[in-house]
Amino acid sequence: MIQHAFAHSVRYRLHGRHGKHMSDVASEPQGGLFTRVLAAILADPPWVAKSFLAAGATTVAGLGAWLNDMLSPAMARGGASFIGGFLLGWALRKALMIALVIAASLAALIAILNTTGWIHLDWTLIEADLSRTFDWVRGNAEGFTAVLTGYLPSAGAGAGGMLFGFRKK
Repeated sequence: MIQHAFAHSVRYRLHGRHGKHMSDVASEPQGGLFTRVLAAILADPPWVAKSFLAAGATTVAGLGAWLNDMLSPAMARGGASFIGGFLLGWALRKALMIALVIAASLAALIAILNTTGWIHLDWTLIEADLSRTFDWVRGNAEGFTAVLTGYLPSAGAGAGGMLFGFRKK
C-alpha cells in the first residue's frame, strides 16, 4: 500500500495533474486571449487556396509577358484584380464572423440585463438610431463600390476573386 502511494506521488510529480510529462508542458504554446484569437483567424490563410495561387501565377506570367513586349498588361491586371478581390472577400468573411460573435454576445448580455431589470430599453429610440445607421451604411457602401471598381482594373475579376475569397476556394 505504501509503495503504491509512493509510486503515485512520483508519477504525479513527473507527469503533473493532467498526465502530461513536465517537458511536454513547457512546449505547449502559452499566450493570451489575443494570441489565441489571432491564431484562430489565421488558421485558414487565403494564400493556400488553389485559385489564389493560380491568380498569382497568372499575374506573374502576365507581368513577365508584358515586360518582354509579348502581351498587353491586361492579363497581369486581371490576375492582380482577382488577388485583390480574393483578399477583400477573405477579410470580409473573417470580419463578418467576428462581428457575428460580438453581436450575439452583446445581444445575449442585453437580453439578460433587460430580463433581470438592470436596464430599461426605449425601443422607439433604438429603432430610429438603427434606421439612421443603416441609411448611412447604404450610402457609404455605394461610394465604396464606386471607389473599388475605379481602383480595380478588372472589376469582373475582382468580383470573382471576392466571391472565391469569401468562400475560400
